[in-house]
Amino acid sequence: MIFLGLASNYTARDIWRHSFAYGTKKHYDALESTLAERYGGDLSCTSLVYSGRTAICLALKSFISSGRIKKGDHVVINGFTCHAVLEAVKAAGLEPVFADLERAANGQILPNYSADTLESLIKNDSKIKAFILQNSFGFPVDIRQFEKVKAKYNLLLLEDLAHCTGRKYPDGREIGTVGDATCLSFGKGKSIDTITGGAVILRDKNLSFPSSFDKTKLKRRECTGDAPRASWYPLFAAIARGLSHVHLEKYWLGLLLKLKWIERSADTKLKLDVSLTHWQAKLALRQVKLLKNTALREFFVVDDREACLKELAKHGFRLKELWYEVPVAPERYYKQAKFPEEKCPNAVFFAAHVVNLPTWYKSPRQKREVAAARKIIKRYELKGATK
Repeated sequence: MIFLGLASNYTARDIWRHSFAYGTKKHYDALESTLAERYGGDLSCTSLVYSGRTAICLALKSFISSGRIKKGDHVVINGFTCHAVLEAVKAAGLEPVFADLERAANGQILPNYSADTLESLIKNDSKIKAFILQNSFGFPVDIRQFEKVKAKYNLLLLEDLAHCTGRKYPDGREIGTVGDATCLSFGKGKSIDTITGGAVILRDKNLSFPSSFDKTKLKRRECTGDAPRASWYPLFAAIARGLSHVHLEKYWLGLLLKLKWIERSADTKLKLDVSLTHWQAKLALRQVKLLKNTALREFFVVDDREACLKELAKHGFRLKELWYEVPVAPERYYKQAKFPEEKCPNAVFFAAHVVNLPTWYKSPRQKREVAAARKIIKRYELKGATK
């Protein structure tokens, strides 16, 4: 059976490694040093933080405190994204501007916005001073075109690596080694997955953390509730996987949510005063060393998504967890995002028609199952120009 959730697919060894992980300050320091070296930042401007949204917020606050931009300025973000990004931009005192997704020459909608779209937004909004690239699903943008716009308008670039850690741009440079700041998320189903956590690396030598942020004085996660939730999640997910065979997994997950033993990814808090745990740093460090230049998920744009997902389910493929089922996911936060649908029609269409496959299955049997799922999806796939 194929699931989209990474933790739902852990082997017994993976579950044991995660649930009983024990780390020390040595692992914490090693992860910070590894990330600083990999992404070209100074160790003093690299920090392990509570969540991915915390990392984005801290990076943007650093832009402000360093005098590069000011509160109230505008930041361009992808029109197909997570509520967490929106929350981070606003928490930093900045205003998000949504960029519609790129439409390729053959009519296919791609999961990122283009450099041309960025420039057109800037021409109509003089308050745009920065932009975030997330390289959705690990599908890389043409970074050289963005660099031209960045230089022309003296913009700041934040690279969000939640989807694309280890991936490379078409010109061969690793994603995260180009912008003024690099942020990572270690949340569920991300390129590096420790259930929660994140990191920020300030690459521009003229940037520094705000004076109110002291990475040496970050608090540890709560010993009850928060840390155990992150530790035991893969075990809970494995139980859900077993219950899915008798269609009882939703009751199990509902109980866990009610007891607050798990939380939805989009509900992870933004906390600037709490650090990553030592054991999560140990797990993340191992995953960083194993990173390969592979996409996080394989995406398809289909005509009738509901029919496609129903047929997949009949054959044992549980792919309904779509990641972004609306332009700013999850749907329960969509209204408050105030997303400008009329200005981003490509994003609206893409979010309503996208289906994706995981890329982490490795065994011959699993690969055959993924191939079978892909064959079903292909029958529903929109060819060439989309509506």
